[in-house]
Amino acid sequence: MKMKFITLIAVTALTAGLTSCRKDKSDSSQMEELTQQQTNAGDDERVMAATDEISEDANKIIAQHPRLRGFNYWGIFTGQISPCNTTVDTSLIAQGQVTVTFNGLSCDGKRDRSGSMTIQLPYDANTQTVTPWSDAGSQLTVTFNSLTITQVSTGKSFTLNGVRNITNVNGGLVDNSPTFTTPILHHITGMLQITFDNNTTRTWNVDRNRLIERTNNVTTVTSTGNASEGGYSNVAIWGINRLGNMFYVTIDTAIVRSSTCDYDAMSGVKTHHGVVRDLTVTFGVDQQGNPQTSGCPYGYKLNWIDVHGNPRQCIVAY
Repeated sequence: MKMKFITLIAVTALTAGLTSCRKDKSDSSQMEELTQQQTNAGDDERVMAATDEISEDANKIIAQHPRLRGFNYWGIFTGQISPCNTTVDTSLIAQGQVTVTFNGLSCDGKRDRSGSMTIQLPYDANTQTVTPWSDAGSQLTVTFNSLTITQVSTGKSFTLNGVRNITNVNGGLVDNSPTFTTPILHHITGMLQITFDNNTTRTWNVDRNRLIERTNNVTTVTSTGNASEGGYSNVAIWGINRLGNMFYVTIDTAIVRSSTCDYDAMSGVKTHHGVVRDLTVTFGVDQQGNPQTSGCPYGYKLNWIDVHGNPRQCIVAY
């Protein structure tokens, strides 16, 4: 994600009180607050994008092995389906387990990755059977083992440990079919230990849904929050951020991403509660912060009320 910031110019009396991403050097509290809000939004986006990408990598690996995807699942698999720059250990595949070691760039070149993850499907030792991923209700457990992810464009990095559980609610598999007749719903829960590039280690909890749809080779992914925590509903993630604040991120309007725009968010609204100031993040905007009406969006905007009671706004490019 490129952290490019633009200054919004107030052109009418209605917007005269709205300050922008500009850091006012005469007010150190505003400078600090702006930096914190950019960090809050940026950390959330980077962690969620990277872990979703890793889930897709796990799905690609599962799709290659009938024992994991299901012997009766005859999906469409064409072209490159293996994650790039990985070593895959299938020595325990009969027990539903695969270990993936990351050795470099993701397939799109956006992230450099090192470390490993273990993926595990339900295994019954008595019958020596694996519950395949394509079955409705099957749960995939993804364990991160000191997996370090670096954003190539910014050099920002973080390291993941912990567990992510993904339940295939309706069954089916994300294959290469041009159209899904039935959307695929994944319910994601878990607890992650994240070490940020300032050497702070924090625990984040996750509880959200991802609905995957495809029509005429266009894939749409819709994310919603699923938890009730801290007095908030529709919570997708909560925990302690790198600044030491207890936070809750609610998805107030579903986040919609599309393959036509490299899975950048086309629309949706999140709110970060409990941070320095409650922060609203609106996705799918143009360079002026308006909803993108055609083509791919420029980025997302941040809105909050600063320490002096003034509205603040910042536009961030994807």
